Amino acid sequence: MQAVPVVEPARSLGERSASRYKAKIASVSPAWRRDDFADDTACFLGVSLENKNFASAKVRGMTEWIARRFSRCAVLVGDSIHRINLEIRGYSPPDALAEAHRLGVEFIENNSQNLHDPAGLTEFEFITCSQVQQFDDYAQYHAALVWLFEHDREFRSSVETFSHAYHTRRPGSLAGMHRLRNQRRSCDYFLEEFAIFCCLQQRGLDVMVYPGSFSTLSEITDGRHPKAPAELRELVVVSLQLKGR
Repeated sequence: MQAVPVVEPARSLGERSASRYKAKIASVSPAWRRDDFADDTACFLGVSLENKNFASAKVRGMTEWIARRFSRCAVLVGDSIHRINLEIRGYSPPDALAEAHRLGVEFIENNSQNLHDPAGLTEFEFITCSQVQQFDDYAQYHAALVWLFEHDREFRSSVETFSHAYHTRRPGSLAGMHRLRNQRRSCDYFLEEFAIFCCLQQRGLDVMVYPGSFSTLSEITDGRHPKAPAELRELVVVSLQLKGR
């Protein structure tokens, strides 16, 4: 996941590492689902690797929030798609994929104790993007999104704007001769990611939970891209804000 993070108050490193975190709703897309999104009972929590919003204490805070609302949650670890971020940083494609898989395994090992439901009523499971990309319908969804990107000017503009916003928060990532390549690779990231979301929604995970915002995905759920796959249009996106306590 490469969403825009929700900004937290500045804290020292020691304070951040020692804190417990409480999650609260920052926004819901579409907005009219804010009061009833938990009626869907199942969700997935999107995990961005090498992202400070997924420190162990924060993962625990988010899963505690989820456990109060849902009976089932898949924790989606963004391993294979993270290879694109690593390629942008200079890794060769084979090394990027290997490192992305390693980071995914490491995240699961480090957070297996942080899927926390004090009442024991919520079923948590890890699932990786590399696993979902092996599903039979993944290629179909991905092809549909690539077609939409190539033929729908408004959708393409939205994805490119989202990509540019992601890079402008990382000084130097859009500088030099590789600027256009890097921005296009980020678009590729989002198209793969959205196809993965389609697969999960089609399997009954109708709510996505994430500590940040997805501008293009929110536009889709709000009905602004009617040619997008129905599975994305029917998704509910819950953006969380995390605060230390």
